[in-house]
This record gives sequence, structure tokens and C-alpha cells, in this order.
Amino acid sequence: MSSETALSIENLSKHYSNETVLRDISLDVETGEFCVVMGPSGSGKSTLLQSIAGLIEYEGTIRINGTPVETVPVEERDLGYVFQEFEDALFPHKTVFENVAFGLHQQDADYTQSEIDERIDEVLELLAISHTRDDLPTELSGGQQQRVELARQLVRECDIVLLDDPLADLDYKLQKRMELEVRQIQEEMNSTFVYVTHNQDQALKLADKLVILNQGRIEQIGHPEEVYYEPASAFVGQFVGDSNGFIGNATHGGDDTVAVETEIGEMSARVQGDDIDPNQRSITIVRPEDVGFGDAAVGLDNVYEATFVDWTYMGRETEYAFEIEGLDYAIRSIKDGTPTIGNETIGESISIGWDKADTLCFSTLSSASTATVETLMEV
Repeated sequence: MSSETALSIENLSKHYSNETVLRDISLDVETGEFCVVMGPSGSGKSTLLQSIAGLIEYEGTIRINGTPVETVPVEERDLGYVFQEFEDALFPHKTVFENVAFGLHQQDADYTQSEIDERIDEVLELLAISHTRDDLPTELSGGQQQRVELARQLVRECDIVLLDDPLADLDYKLQKRMELEVRQIQEEMNSTFVYVTHNQDQALKLADKLVILNQGRIEQIGHPEEVYYEPASAFVGQFVGDSNGFIGNATHGGDDTVAVETEIGEMSARVQGDDIDPNQRSITIVRPEDVGFGDAAVGLDNVYEATFVDWTYMGRETEYAFEIEGLDYAIRSIKDGTPTIGNETIGESISIGWDKADTLCFSTLSSASTATVETLMEV
């Protein structure tokens, strides 16, 4: 991956009437980087892609390879765009082959017919839709139509490809296969991908750079591991991955640590962000994989008596649920493998716990000024 900047966004904002959809977005994406943008519905993800593509007006500056985009006509920008509304992007009177070929005809390159045939056949095979080559879009399923639009953009091998949740309508197995294929295609093309998704597993798996949007603002930019293990705000900690959240007041602490008085008693935590003021009301989280129970809870920094209420086997992992007096929701623990406790112990008392190092107390709730501890507990 090159260290050159393919896409640079500075102070990008977008307003519709009295609604601000994007607020002062600044972001650099390097050449060959796979940048994933994730956030709740309405956070501005698709609007960001539309701004980059030049489909809507905006305030701020966007540069592609150092050139301000407003100096380059939209049709001359070397951009691929896979729309979320893919049905409207396909030509209903053209076959799958003809639809994909349209992507090549948009370019200035002078391809021979044999080159066109070869490139289209390769991408159709890669996307598992070779058998639809001579079909019309109306003869295809929604997932197949989506793959045709994806093929039409990938066959162009553009410098920058914008993808708006392109795998959303595929079934589970095909989605998993396509995640690997899309990443492989991106690496082979050495193209820069900006990829919007609601799927957290996809985001964490695909991204070189992960961007978290919330209410039109950037909450955090970083490598997936950084965003997961070192979330910059309580919103990111709650939104990315699974977490057990607690509302509490910081009472006292030392260097980078704090004692938090929560609904289930005092809890030792690691300060996430700036120093927390005494009696500051905040959110503290612990990931389910860091919750031990039974013998595994012995010696941990934060240990509580709980009631085992349920378990769910998920294939490679098992999720356990525990109730603690004072909480109106269950604490979850996720462990690898088959269940170690099951129906015969449901309703029994058991110790659960987690270490201080895995317990994050946030000094910042969110970049959104309207965020409260109560609203973030619902994220």
C-alpha cells in the first residue's frame, strides 16, 4: 500500500434545508487503502460517498490525487461507484454482458472485442454469475442484480471505487465468500476503496482504515483493532462490537485508573480518554469475551455474584447470560467452544468478573452534543 494520498477531504459539510447531514468531515485515504465507513442509519455515510462522487453539492474541499475535484468534470474522474439502489443503475433492456461492458465503454481505453470478452468473463466468474451472462436484469434475483452492478464497476479497474453496502442483499454464505473476493480484487487492482457498510463483521475484517460516523460527525478514525480495543468515546465503545455497559459516577482514581460507583457496586476501571472529573457521570464498558465466570472469575479485579439465566451455542462460540441484582438487563459472556455450563445450572448463583485493564470508563460520551448516558446505553 502506497503512502501517497489518493483522497483528501477537508472540512466537508452538507446541509439540506434546516438539517445538517455532514459536519466538518476531514479524512485522508491513502493510495491502495481499503477504507470502511460505518455508522448508524442516518449518520451520513451515503451522503459522504455522493459528495466524493460529485453527485451532490457540498461545502468544503475534496481532492483526488491532489487535484480539487471541482476542476475535473464528473464524467472524467476515474471513479467507480456501486450504488445502494442498484436496481436503478442497471439498463433493463441490456443483458448482463452488455451492462458490464457499459462500464468499459465509459473509459477512454481502446479495448479489442477479445479483451472486453476476457475481462467481463473473468469478473462474472469471480462474482459467481457467469450463468447469467445473456440474461436481462428482470430475470435476475436482487442479489444477482447487485453483483452485476458490482461487476460493472470492478471491470473498469478505477483508481478509486466507492461502494455503498454492496453485499447487503446477498445470502450469508455468498456474502462471506464475496468479502474475501472483494478484498482480493482490491489488492490485485491496487485501487483505493471507500466502502460503506452496516455490517460490523465486514467492517472489522475488510478495513485498513475504519471511520466511525455519528450524526454527521466523525467519532473516530483508526485501524479496526484500535477502534475496537481503544474506542475514543462511549458511543464508539457501545456501537462497535458487543459490550456490557454500566452507568456510573467516578469517585476517585490514580494514573489512568478510576473507581466507578455503578448500579452493581464499585468497579475498578481504566480511564479511556482524558482525565475524568470526580463525580462525573459516564459509561463504563467491558467486552463479553473479557467476562469470566466460575473458577475463571477467581482473582479478577471486579467480581460479583450473579445468577446464570441462559446460554446460546453459536458454532465456534457460546454466549452466556447472567443477571445481577440492580441491573435490568443481562450481562453477557462469550467463550470459545461448546457450552461448559448448561440447562442443569440455570437459576443457580455463580461468580462473574473481569479485570480492570479490560474495563473502560469514558471521559467523552460522543462527538454529538446531544448524547446522554441514557441514549448511549441504547446504542
